[in-house]
Amino acid sequence: MRGAEVSGVIAVWRFLRSGLRSFLFVGLLVAAVVDCWMRRPKVGAEGAVWIHGWCRRIVRVLGFECSVEGAVPLGGAVVSNHLSYLDILLYSSVQPFVMVAKTEVRGWPLLGWLTARAGTVYVKRGGGPKTYPAVNAAMAEAYRSGLPVLFFPEGTTTEGAEVLPFRRGLFHSVLDGGVPLRVAALRYSLDPYAVNGGATVGEDVCWWGDMEFASHMFRFLGLRGLRAKIRFGEEIVERTDRFVLSTTARGVVAEMYEDLGLEVGASVGWEHDSELVEAL
Repeated sequence: MRGAEVSGVIAVWRFLRSGLRSFLFVGLLVAAVVDCWMRRPKVGAEGAVWIHGWCRRIVRVLGFECSVEGAVPLGGAVVSNHLSYLDILLYSSVQPFVMVAKTEVRGWPLLGWLTARAGTVYVKRGGGPKTYPAVNAAMAEAYRSGLPVLFFPEGTTTEGAEVLPFRRGLFHSVLDGGVPLRVAALRYSLDPYAVNGGATVGEDVCWWGDMEFASHMFRFLGLRGLRAKIRFGEEIVERTDRFVLSTTARGVVAEMYEDLGLEVGASVGWEHDSELVEAL
């Protein structure tokens, strides 16, 4: 076959894979909503534990191979780099977390309602001093849940070229509450032997800038050979003030993220639950 014909066949198969996975993804979201309505888990820790099981199912349908390194935190605060809307799904599939997300997530169809049930703390981008007391109070309540509270101090998603400087606002709640702080790093990759028609991690997995959510999600669902690596680090003990705490945490996360880039070909994947998912 000629190059143009091969590209056309690849595009068709990717489109069909996107369509099938989209159907399964939406079906799982609807099933989760129905399950939540029937079980009625309490908003907060109970909701986060409940949604953990559904995130595991969704991650498998998305076709990810995910490996986790380091001790998974059981409490306190955790900070990570931020690459995509997928980050929340992946972290929640590993361990129940109380998440911190931008306020826009609350309005997303189905996903917004489900994240609210899990006790997610919603933060307004560029929030001024008037928003700090409310956010700090919500964070303090999240810490009392007994679950680890995960937030992304970069304040936005990126294409993965570097870890941006950490915004210091949410570190107030860590210091004021005497909450232990752990770090984590997340990195995505595509199997170099998988045929994806020139797709890249920066454009087809990471979600950033002015990318449109629905079209990006559809393209992403057509990919094969998706890999993710999560590494949990140690507690940050340099915490003189929020400037020191945020800067130190950012430096450790950036180093971990760079190290993951060197190991990106060594991911160990979760086994899929069925032959149907394996074939997607």
